[in-house]
Amino acid sequence: MNRRNFIQVFGLGLGSIALSSTIAGCGIAEPTLSIGWEGPDPAEKDIRMQVLAYAILCPNPHNKQPWIIRLTGPHSFDLYVDPDRLLPATDPLHRQIHIGQGTFLETLAIAATGLGHEARIDYFPQGMYSNTELINKPVASIELIERPGLTPDPLFAHLLTRRTNKREYDNRRLAQSEIDTLHDFHGQESTAPLTIVQSDEAKHRFEQILTDAMQIEVGDQERDHETIAMFRFNEEEVQKYRDGFGVSQAGLSGIKKFVVESFLLSREQVEKDPTEFGEQAVEMTRATTTSTATFVWIATTANSRLDQVRVGRDYCRINLKTTAMGLAQHPMSQVLQEYKEMRPLQVAFKKAFNIKPNDTVQMLFRLGRAETPPHGPRRLISELIQS
Repeated sequence: MNRRNFIQVFGLGLGSIALSSTIAGCGIAEPTLSIGWEGPDPAEKDIRMQVLAYAILCPNPHNKQPWIIRLTGPHSFDLYVDPDRLLPATDPLHRQIHIGQGTFLETLAIAATGLGHEARIDYFPQGMYSNTELINKPVASIELIERPGLTPDPLFAHLLTRRTNKREYDNRRLAQSEIDTLHDFHGQESTAPLTIVQSDEAKHRFEQILTDAMQIEVGDQERDHETIAMFRFNEEEVQKYRDGFGVSQAGLSGIKKFVVESFLLSREQVEKDPTEFGEQAVEMTRATTTSTATFVWIATTANSRLDQVRVGRDYCRINLKTTAMGLAQHPMSQVLQEYKEMRPLQVAFKKAFNIKPNDTVQMLFRLGRAETPPHGPRRLISELIQS
């Protein structure tokens, strides 16, 4: 049996993970690779380190973990974008990277309440830069203020169990009560509309649009290699880098995982010719969208860096809320990306769903039900901190 047939028979679908470009920092991973998800060390006394141990668990693009922390006081620190952890080919304007700053801020704010503190967040304290540039200025300054008797945010209970679930869903629609719960919940914190669709017509349109978007995504060598750079080909790479994603995120375990890592995949082989990964990505996108009945998006009329950060906070809260509701959630953001090849399809997507041409769809994701996946890896907090 040749390599291609082996992958098809085993149903590995590696390319859908390897060449996916979404806010999906904690997808499917082997339990042994779920490093960094223990929460703060019980012996840790520094409230900043305790909060950051939770913050790093937030969803983020390609599991790049694109954050720099600069400590400014015994109870304060600044958050910066890490310029060495960008996605210039798939996210050329760094919009998704800034959404990932928002998910980080929301997670730390929720974590602070569970630790008896308020996180006072000052956005862009040295001034906000445009949405087409990245300047070495803090995205936010954070001060942790002790609040004895503070009631923890109910979402605190779900910080260690939240996931991005890339598996195929069971094709069931959400109940109207679940949709109402999500709309009410989102409306309490955000002014950016949350749109939930689950008609047959919407499903068929998304099956085609999202599959076409993945086909465009994998049609460029630079994008392919950017993503492959974050692919971890074996457990040794996962343990070494503590970021990115590997074969476990395709749902593999046991003998399948061993065979693929030992005999079918190598960094040299895939970097030389990523064609097969791309083909698998398209087919698996088709399969995951076909298995899904409910699609959701968040759109904004403006698209400043602050808008992007705030949407990140919204998205993170929704992901935690759906976790509490027992729902699976998975962003599928290829069609939203700003490189030129995607623009015609993005226009068609907006037209198909009556989205205003000048509005920015910041996040697009699917909801449903699926087997709960293990976590993916996270880096050490010490690696985020710079002087």
